[in-house]
Amino acid sequence: MFSLLPRFFIFALSTLISLTALADESSNFTITGFGTIGVVHNSTRDADIIRDLSQNTGTGRTRQNDTNMDSNLGLQAEAHLNDVVDAAVQVVSRYGPNEYKPEVTWAYAKYSPSDTVQLRLGRLGFDVYLLADSRNIGYSYIWVRPPIDFFGNLIVSYFDGFDTVINRDLGQGQIRLKVFSGLAREKIYNGISNQFFSLNGSKLTGGHVEYQQGNWTFRIGHSQLRFANENPVNNLITPVLNNPTFQLFYPGASQLSQKVLMQDKNAHYTSLGIVYDKGPLQAQLMLSRINSGSLFFPGSDAAYLSASYRIKNWTPYVTYSGVRPSGDRANIQISPQLPPEVQEFLQALSTGLNDQLSKQNTITAGVRYDLSENVSVKVQLDHIRSQGSFLIRNDLPNWNGRATLLSLAVNFIF
Repeated sequence: MFSLLPRFFIFALSTLISLTALADESSNFTITGFGTIGVVHNSTRDADIIRDLSQNTGTGRTRQNDTNMDSNLGLQAEAHLNDVVDAAVQVVSRYGPNEYKPEVTWAYAKYSPSDTVQLRLGRLGFDVYLLADSRNIGYSYIWVRPPIDFFGNLIVSYFDGFDTVINRDLGQGQIRLKVFSGLAREKIYNGISNQFFSLNGSKLTGGHVEYQQGNWTFRIGHSQLRFANENPVNNLITPVLNNPTFQLFYPGASQLSQKVLMQDKNAHYTSLGIVYDKGPLQAQLMLSRINSGSLFFPGSDAAYLSASYRIKNWTPYVTYSGVRPSGDRANIQISPQLPPEVQEFLQALSTGLNDQLSKQNTITAGVRYDLSENVSVKVQLDHIRSQGSFLIRNDLPNWNGRATLLSLAVNFIF
């Protein structure tokens, strides 16, 4: 079934675009869009700060003043086919690996036989966390960008498959159950120039339970991603570790080789979210844990706490976020009695694996101003302290791990 989806996307997109001229003539067909024009200044030239793992360069060393980090443009077409069937396609252009490249982020048909049940089939957003499936739509949230320490580790933003949602009244609130399954299609930068780790064909399954009562929303979820492909960097590492001569000098090489492999390993995402929203006040607390069977995608615990208060058109906000390593770590013992070539290889491998660790925290303060119902302007200051390189690019050896970002963004919908 999933092998047919790419052709479905092309057909659906071309069909919806060809119907654009009819949008004004039919209330059953609508076209909307969104975008962000953003600029970021980094106080340091010793490292690049990135928005997420798809970006191989960022703001700082490559460009101290950068417009690529947050800027994007999206177009969405929706068709109401009948009382129970709807369809939608969304295309987004944003800066990812090396360039701006339009990609289909949503393309699905939705079947809603009742007010309490819906089934969708096609390309769907991966909402493993609250806000995760709308993080490209800057107008929909208060910050310039969702907290990097929390959302930056996400390597999937959409998948090809299905999801099912069931809503029911429970007590004085409403409970929502969602399950999904499909295949990931994206790629992420693996730390080597012009090399990327492909997620194409990786199976994704999971779900969450959400309960809303009054001003409170609670959500707990779990997802699993099974890597279908091998990280290209392991094509260089594992032949050395599995070499019989190398294993004579380092007996633990075979076990280490199995720990660095990614293909057929599972990454588990567990999350808990609490939102309080009453009048002008909104507060959010999000917690997550990522567990993985590979040292090249190590586990991490992340959290953020954010609060905002709207005063007419102004919404000031503050956020504290952080991420820490968890689970298995590389513990490579390098004996001075080993041959220099073996020591050099093990030291380089140890450094490379430690660079995958996520250890960073950020204090954020900003303000959003709503110019109109369709346009907002945001100014944000982030103070970052980093002791890991997973969310950093091109850092120099003498970097002290600190950076301050000053960001300005104009968000719009149409």
